Amino acid sequence: MDLTLRCFADADWGSDPSDRKSTLGFCIYLGSNLVTWSSKKQAVVSRSTTEAEFRSIAFATTELSWIVSLLKELSLSPLAPTIYSDNLGAVLLTANPIFHSKTKHFALDVHYVRDHVRKQHLCVQHIPAQLQVADALTKPVSRDSFQNFRDKLRVHSLQPPP
Repeated sequence: MDLTLRCFADADWGSDPSDRKSTLGFCIYLGSNLVTWSSKKQAVVSRSTTEAEFRSIAFATTELSWIVSLLKELSLSPLAPTIYSDNLGAVLLTANPIFHSKTKHFALDVHYVRDHVRKQHLCVQHIPAQLQVADALTKPVSRDSFQNFRDKLRVHSLQPPP
């Protein structure tokens, strides 16, 4: 049984023109099976794309922690999950022990994720934007990209295409 947990986390910075709040999203796979996904508007306005993306990583970390706990209760031993983000700044923030003044306003999220990474309960890696499956949950994408991501999410139409 493949107990590898992989998560694709993404955000669309300031996408709502009325309040400039970002949309975050993630999808989590256990082996090759999609087990959970989420897309929601962030509660606060992010000051940068890195902040918005980091908040999506923190949101996904919470869900992954719950899934790992559930698997352990079922006497299964999952490997440390990996979160994939297409924002290099957010990925670098997860491992950098130096606290930057520009991250003060989302410091709890930074410490929360870094703690998981430091304890090796989580790994965060960069992924090219064209491979970011969670894009379809956070922003409008082209028809071809949507169909590609839909297939990766294992969502299929019941009706044949016209």
